[in-house]
Amino acid sequence: MKLSLLGVGNAGTRIVDRLVEAEAETGREFTEGNVLAFDTSTVAFEETTTIPEDRRVLIGDTHPEVTEHHPNGDADSDADGDHAGPPADADADDSASVVDSERPGVGGDPDVGAAVARDDLPEIRRALDMVDETEVDATLVVAGLGGGTGSGVGSVLLEELQSSYEEPVYVLGVLPAETESDERALTAARGVRTIVPLADAVIPVDNESWRAGEARIDDRYAAINDEIATRILALFAAGELEPDNPSEMRIDPTDVSRTLGVGGLAAIGHATIEIDSGPNGLIGRLLALLGLREDDPDTTTDAATIKRLVRRALESKLTMPCDVSSSDRVLLILSGPPAKISRKGFETGRYLLEDETGTVEVLAGDEPLSRADSITATVLFANVTDVPRVEELQRRGLASREEATTSASAAAKEVAASAAADRTDSSGSPPDDRGFEFGENGDGSDRGVAIEDADGGMATSVSDSETAPAETGDEAETGDETETGTETETGDETETGTETETGDETETGTETET
Repeated sequence: MKLSLLGVGNAGTRIVDRLVEAEAETGREFTEGNVLAFDTSTVAFEETTTIPEDRRVLIGDTHPEVTEHHPNGDADSDADGDHAGPPADADADDSASVVDSERPGVGGDPDVGAAVARDDLPEIRRALDMVDETEVDATLVVAGLGGGTGSGVGSVLLEELQSSYEEPVYVLGVLPAETESDERALTAARGVRTIVPLADAVIPVDNESWRAGEARIDDRYAAINDEIATRILALFAAGELEPDNPSEMRIDPTDVSRTLGVGGLAAIGHATIEIDSGPNGLIGRLLALLGLREDDPDTTTDAATIKRLVRRALESKLTMPCDVSSSDRVLLILSGPPAKISRKGFETGRYLLEDETGTVEVLAGDEPLSRADSITATVLFANVTDVPRVEELQRRGLASREEATTSASAAAKEVAASAAADRTDSSGSPPDDRGFEFGENGDGSDRGVAIEDADGGMATSVSDSETAPAETGDEAETGDETETGTETETGDETETGTETETGDETETGTETET
């Protein structure tokens, strides 16, 4: 399957860089050079080795809210994105206390990221023109969903791609670990709910499940990127090597697109077993050249071994922990020497997946690799709905937002009380109590900000120009006629009103109803 790879933000750029490197290492040419990286900071660009310089697109460099990167500054290792850890001298526990607003780029703010992307859409479109859409079967956007650039710019880029591309657009989104800040958790929760409806499918990668116990997350980024590259190539690049012998069950790009066609969240499992290379090994090939090799008619791996391999992939560490029985559709890919993969083993693996996932929509195909000394099983679980990690991020993000709102309100009240006390001290008498109305931000203002609703949805931005009309107990209307009314209602249903109408005629009346 041919893919164009678009990295967004620090994490996305680094992962795409590793994917292109793995493409060269394995010989699976699945991008054909259709690679781009977008970022609001040059931090990741300075460390990429495989993405050509003309394919690195810096946006927002003239935007007033974008922070410049200073190579010798404290923010050097603190770039925007989920794969940017704390400074090198920080303790493990400090990774959760990194101040996102000090990060180069958009400071971890997805709203600023989205605004920057919309302002620089012409630049983004010019970069997308470098991608030969006719040569690819799909596009994969790679981003750290906890970062302001990954989540903010990524969502705008996704909208642009869906409006102009005919082929599917998938997203690989990195979720922050528990040791990362609450702000990142909220950004990731918002990002998931924004991106999932826009993308044809989303493959989350959970940093927490790959963190390896108490290890610092920034110490694990390189290893996590290696695991991501292994699984993405095993899935999307399967079949990109020309086989020595054709296979009736060879994986096809339509198998992948059909599996992901159900949308939603997807997870990838992966497992490998070493096999006796036999005639496929170096000595075996030399004997064959000399005509001294005796062919063994029974060289296939037995069905029980294939079944164990598929079960290992099923129970392996998935890209995102989930209940696989909530999958809508499943794809199995077996990669290895065709002589070692029996049809019976293939069918046994499919039946196992049907039993474990509860779905009959299990597709399967193989990737013939004649010179391989192992067999690999890659399993794609599409549209999984039972994903505790995403639900946890939602809860953590909402709790963080509510705490921030409460703190802001308390601070605003304290400021108001202090100001009132100052006025009392200066005048000698208490001021009139005119009240204090809190705005959307808890500080008396109504600055526009898109936040997640309490039920997990996205709230509409509230701006200064969208202020609700004031309501009071008295209404006045002036034109040719002026009417003034006062209405009082008590528990005894007594209504007293006084109406005065002024125009060409004046009428005064009093009504009392009991």
